[in-house]
Amino acid sequence: MESISLLEKIKKARRVYLIGNGGSFANAMHIANDLISVGVKAYTMDPATLTAFANDHGYDFIFSRWIDIVGEPGDLVIALSGSGTSANIRHALATANRLGLETHLVTHYLKGRYMQESEEDQLVLGHEIMRALSAGF
Repeated sequence: MESISLLEKIKKARRVYLIGNGGSFANAMHIANDLISVGVKAYTMDPATLTAFANDHGYDFIFSRWIDIVGEPGDLVIALSGSGTSANIRHALATANRLGLETHLVTHYLKGRYMQESEEDQLVLGHEIMRALSAGF
């Protein structure tokens, strides 16, 4: 099976949804803003919707419920997760796959590293993608 880079997935996506927890959610918001600045239709949940979904459906399903409502084939879900093991991230990716969306998990947490280093890597990746898109990759 041919491997497709995250940059290639973003370029071919109809819409891009970014999700994450804590610092990774803040990074998702930052990267979505950067992608919008180079013409990508990028979205994250606003905090009011996020907390409403958590209240109504439980924190484990906040992103999967959102994706179930708005996601369509041709969309891409990028999940930022330091550990890659959060239930809400796993459920979101499963829902996206069930609906036929493209998915990409960005996780770099390794034993012996600080979670903050993983979150820093997320922003570096986001900035590199924005630069490549700006340059017309």
